[in-house]
Amino acid sequence: MRRPFRRGSAEDARPEGEPVISSGKLEVAELENNPADPLRAQALATALGVRAALDGEFRALLDEWWQDVRSSGSSEVHNSISGGTQNSPVLQGRDFFSPTFNSSSEKTAADGQGDTPPA
Repeated sequence: MRRPFRRGSAEDARPEGEPVISSGKLEVAELENNPADPLRAQALATALGVRAALDGEFRALLDEWWQDVRSSGSSEVHNSISGGTQNSPVLQGRDFFSPTFNSSSEKTAADGQGDTPPA
């Protein structure tokens, strides 16, 4: 995406009536400011898709990047906790987005006085 998107001899020169095509930079910046917003993610996907449809070289580079991401990504998760007692919530897994912990009592289940009976 860092490669300038050019149609014709100058980036700003375009025939009258031809739509302005986003480079995707604005959409990336907006998504970085609010990464949980699915509309911003969709706006970036649309901008990249339009650019790829109009620019064969960009499409090839985007496809290459996507294949690299897909082949290097692993869905395996290996978590471990050893030693001691954990006195706060512990999450084990992958891809947590805005987890929330609600407790109606300050006492814990380990104290035998919380909302959950001890095991």
